[in-house]
Formats: sequence, structure tokens, C-alpha cells
Amino acid sequence: MFVLIDGRTVTLSDDQHDQLLRQLELPSDFVLVDATGLLQHDTGTGVVHIPLPLGVVVAAFENTSGQRRFGVVTL
Repeated sequence: MFVLIDGRTVTLSDDQHDQLLRQLELPSDFVLVDATGLLQHDTGTGVVHIPLPLGVVVAAFENTSGQRRFGVVTL
């Protein structure tokens, strides 16, 4: 599986993808669709960009019904 993380193509094995699902306790019908290593927080007076530690990303997962789940995972 290939996923784009902050403009970089990253290859994930099926085992790695399953591990990400387990970290967020998601069922197996969810698929990683997007990820970023940059957390953005709207403070009300501006947006703060917080770089996450290497290997940690905010990830978006989606299932076949279109439900989305978000969480922070370690690659």
C-alpha cells in the first residue's frame, strides 16, 4: 500500500497497516487515506503548526461506507 505523507510517498506493508488499525482500535474495513506529521491548531487568533516527532502522524482512515476516523499513530 502506498500513502502520501506530507508530499512523500510512503510504502506500508499489510502488517504495518493492520498495526495502525490496532493502534486506533478500528475494524479491518478501514483504510488509511491521508496522513501528516504536522498538527495544526486554530487558536482563534491564528493557526499554530506543531511538528510531530519523527514517525508520528495524524492519520485519516475511511471505510467503504465513507465513515472517517482520525487519530495520532506511530508508523
